[in-house]
Amino acid sequence: MNSSASRAVLVSIVVAAAAISGCASTPRDADTFGRGVSGEVQSVEWGTIQALRPVAIESGRRLTSDTSAVEFTVRLESGKSIVVVQPGTVGDYRVGDRVRVTNDGTQTRVAR
Repeated sequence: MNSSASRAVLVSIVVAAAAISGCASTPRDADTFGRGVSGEVQSVEWGTIQALRPVAIESGRRLTSDTSAVEFTVRLESGKSIVVVQPGTVGDYRVGDRVRVTNDGTQTRVAR
């Protein structure tokens, strides 16, 4: 294979990888769901926010900025404590808020 053909193959691979990675994105917030979630069963637990912390979710792409997110520490009614990171801002919640924690076996979300 000559160098221009090798270069063309390499460029094609990079473009395909960029296109595929663009399709894999995190939800914008606790109110945004992908099409595949419709009709899926999720477990629900209730809890109280014990701590909040602003964090960022890396975009994984050089041309876009990181996503603002919140790290929640939640004390579930079962007595267990969990930490969940999801897109959003700390100002949307307060320590002491009663929240619903849903889990579909892959992803956990916190919502009021």
